[in-house]
Amino acid sequence: MSNYLPDKVNAKKNEAARIRILGRPVDCLTGDAAVGRIMRAWKEKTFLHVVTANAEMIYQSTRDGELAAIIEEAGLVTADGIGVVLASRLLGRPVPERVAGYDLMLECLKQAARQKVPVFFFGARPEVLQEAVAAAVRRFPGLRVVGSRDGYFGEEEEEGIARLISQQKPGLLLVAMGVPKQEKWIFRFRDMLPPCVAIGVGGSFDVLSGKVRRAPSWVQRAGLEWLYRIAREPSRLKRAANLPLFLLSVLLQVLRR
Repeated sequence: MSNYLPDKVNAKKNEAARIRILGRPVDCLTGDAAVGRIMRAWKEKTFLHVVTANAEMIYQSTRDGELAAIIEEAGLVTADGIGVVLASRLLGRPVPERVAGYDLMLECLKQAARQKVPVFFFGARPEVLQEAVAAAVRRFPGLRVVGSRDGYFGEEEEEGIARLISQQKPGLLLVAMGVPKQEKWIFRFRDMLPPCVAIGVGGSFDVLSGKVRRAPSWVQRAGLEWLYRIAREPSRLKRAANLPLFLLSVLLQVLRR
């Protein structure tokens, strides 16, 4: 995959600024620094795959070799989730802050509107997608949306969708199909996509459209957004069971060290 770091020296600096959690790289940076890297990719017109890694994704990657390889190859991996933040502290290399995928998406849309960077929305149900795009345009005046496509399609349509996106030449591609489908789609078609910043944003379109309410700010600051989601969507309980398993695996990593 293309990486906007121009040489081996910068690549080494990038690796030094990363922590490895269960073998997966996570960049130790703030949200502002993450946006700075994204804006740099826009300026240099290079492809950048951004992975917003939470505990569930990292733990899943220990059993999914393809997902593990994708995280390894990603140009930017942010700490999306309190579990990743806690893990970094246990390992003695704390990330400066949680970089929530939804917040990162909003900041990218804000900067895209300011810099006239074209945006493509891909994923979610048709009605959710339509409302998310409309909400983004209202919230960020001047935002240039060059296309959108819902996340309901057959495998035989995937290449055609990638070709459509390439023709529209977005600088920001938001893919909302859930983990790991969105990451695998971006990685699989990265060579067909134009120079852009591609981010897997999970259920962010649901929140942007207003279909799903995000946790109050104080809940987010307390690191309890995951608990708020479970309370509102009990179906998430099974997925949340991965968090203690993830932290146990991290503790074993600490002990091995």
